[in-house]
Amino acid sequence: MIHEHNTIPQSPQRIRFSKAAVGLLAATTVLACILVFSTLENINRAQSLMEQFLVDKGEAIMRSIEAGSRATMMHNMGGGDPLHTLLTEYAKDQDIQYISITGVDGGIIEHIGPKARPDLTDEDLESIKAEEVVTRLDTKEGVFALFKIFQADSRYSMMPMMRMHSRYMNEVRSDRAGQKILSVGLDTHKFDSARQQDVRHAIFMGAILFLVSTAGLYFLFLYQKMRIIGSNLANMKLYTENIIESIPVGIITLDAADQVVSCNRNTEHLFGYPLSTLQGKDIHTVFPNCPTTFTDTCDGLLEYESECADNTGKLIPLHVSCSPLVGNDNENIGKVLIMRDMSSIKEMELQLERSRRMAALGKMAAGIAHEIRNPLGTLRGFAQFFGSQPETSEDGRNYSRLMISEIDRLNQTISGLLQFSRPREPQFKEVAIDELFNRTISMMESDVAAKNVDLQWHHDIGVSLRADPDQLLQVLMNLLKNSINAILPGGRIALQCIEEDHFIKISVEDNGSGMSEDVQAKMFDPFFTTTQSGTGLGLAVSHQIIEQHGGSFEVQAAPESGTTISFRLPK
Repeated sequence: MIHEHNTIPQSPQRIRFSKAAVGLLAATTVLACILVFSTLENINRAQSLMEQFLVDKGEAIMRSIEAGSRATMMHNMGGGDPLHTLLTEYAKDQDIQYISITGVDGGIIEHIGPKARPDLTDEDLESIKAEEVVTRLDTKEGVFALFKIFQADSRYSMMPMMRMHSRYMNEVRSDRAGQKILSVGLDTHKFDSARQQDVRHAIFMGAILFLVSTAGLYFLFLYQKMRIIGSNLANMKLYTENIIESIPVGIITLDAADQVVSCNRNTEHLFGYPLSTLQGKDIHTVFPNCPTTFTDTCDGLLEYESECADNTGKLIPLHVSCSPLVGNDNENIGKVLIMRDMSSIKEMELQLERSRRMAALGKMAAGIAHEIRNPLGTLRGFAQFFGSQPETSEDGRNYSRLMISEIDRLNQTISGLLQFSRPREPQFKEVAIDELFNRTISMMESDVAAKNVDLQWHHDIGVSLRADPDQLLQVLMNLLKNSINAILPGGRIALQCIEEDHFIKISVEDNGSGMSEDVQAKMFDPFFTTTQSGTGLGLAVSHQIIEQHGGSFEVQAAPESGTTISFRLPK
């Protein structure tokens, strides 16, 4: 037994990319590229601005030191080192890490500040000698260094006011005899902090962009999953509905209060009620003729035979199955009724019983016919003999003729019995319906004229089938004789043929007295007749012939409403 209830036939599904997901990924990629580009651009721009600012500030400080050194030497009248004092005052600026004056050979003349001056390469010295400012950024130490030739004016070194300081001036002159290098180191930590803040801001914005894009993709994933679930649910619903609608039985679902919730199309066709007139109504109100026990005892699977009336009041024999509907919490939420129309099965059972009885009667009739026919032949011979004697009176001759006619009538009945008991196998050949109808009308012409019947039939049908033409002619003549006997003089009979999918349906319709249900139930039984002149074997033999051809009879009749007898034959 298969328990995989969640597996249904699926059509092949192609991998499809959601336009929204592709758009979100594209937008996220573009925004990420823009963020990276703008961050790098801001960092580079900040770096350039920082360097330009520090270069301008360093050059300004250098120019100020050069000018201050000249002014200090000119006005300094006391002892001490005026250059050291000047550099010390400038070094009090928090942005200055060091101020250094060295010789070209690297010897330190003056150095103020906590940081050491970096070493210079030969290329740096060549650039400095060309009176260019050389810059160097030490990111590890956080120092931006500027180097240039220190150009303090030496013309004041020979003033009389300086002569008293001969030792000092000699040292100064000796130092200035060669070129000196002024170095200024500026603090870059503020700029580094700002740049790091920009980097952190960019990382923060990237993280936000990543979270937003991830959340968007997650929600798109949920949306896609919901779409897949919705599609699967729709497929499951369609799959279930197709199964329910294709089942050739009536299915009705009820709620806990026995009110109709839904039904399939077969239920609508079976009872003639659309769902709109059934939904929300109590099942016993919709089908008042059905037994009330048909839902009251539905605690488990229950099957029984019942009869319910359709919208025309006609009782339909049903095989009913009732089972409870249970929810997830084992609560009874309703019932399911499965109703199978047993009309065709009942009809088949009747035909089977009729065939069985006919077979038994046939065997009995065959034995009786043989036993009766021989004595009848003897009696007919004696009747002819006594009627032909000269001494027989006229009354005796009349009695003899009457005996002979009755014996012939008995022989005709016995011949019908023999035909019924030993039916002839059909000789199948191509039979044109138009030709069959013309032969039937010509054979029945005298009977039709005797009762002044308005006989109508289809012309130029153009349909043919494989059958025994003589046996079909016998069936049609039997049906027409019954219709002629059932109608009043001047009545109407219609002979028609309808072509169906795989069958041909031939009908004889009259406007006679019709038949009751009891008569319909017995009309194909042997020896059953409603007329005094009939033998009761015509319809029994006709039924036998149609069964041999693989067909079946259909009867539509009601008292005083005419009768339509049809037989269907396979093409």
